[in-house]
Amino acid sequence: MKKISSLNEDVYSSDVFQILLDYEISRSKRYPSPLALIHIEVTPYALNAEALSAAPGIFSSALNAHLRSVDIPSKAGNIYMLLLPNSDKHGTQAVCERLLSVFKNKFETPGGNSVTFSLHIGATTHMGGETISSENVLQKAEEALDQSRQKGANCYVFVS
Repeated sequence: MKKISSLNEDVYSSDVFQILLDYEISRSKRYPSPLALIHIEVTPYALNAEALSAAPGIFSSALNAHLRSVDIPSKAGNIYMLLLPNSDKHGTQAVCERLLSVFKNKFETPGGNSVTFSLHIGATTHMGGETISSENVLQKAEEALDQSRQKGANCYVFVS
């Protein structure tokens, strides 16, 4: 069981994320470089309300501990989006597998209760250049998340 002491949520809001996504898309269009987007639907499980209320902070802290400093996380409700600049298909799959590995464990709240997480992960990448658009990247990541929901919990689907 992993104990999380900091419940600091270092993730961006949807509005800020959209600005950063647009910036990274334009950069990837101008200077062709790969870009990945991961959609994660998180469902926490705990035996009491205190642990459930601590779950979003625990998830955000653990997520940030396993991302690069250049990766851009965002949260809206129980949906997280991760923008991975300069990440190709292999790098994106490695991140998805790492997240599934990390979140298969139980986490301990500051109050000593445990919380677990069920994840559905959808991912996509684009190699950059003139054909990249934020709408296309967002649509493919959402399509991958929908396929992950159909497959069941704690799996990821990659759509290119």
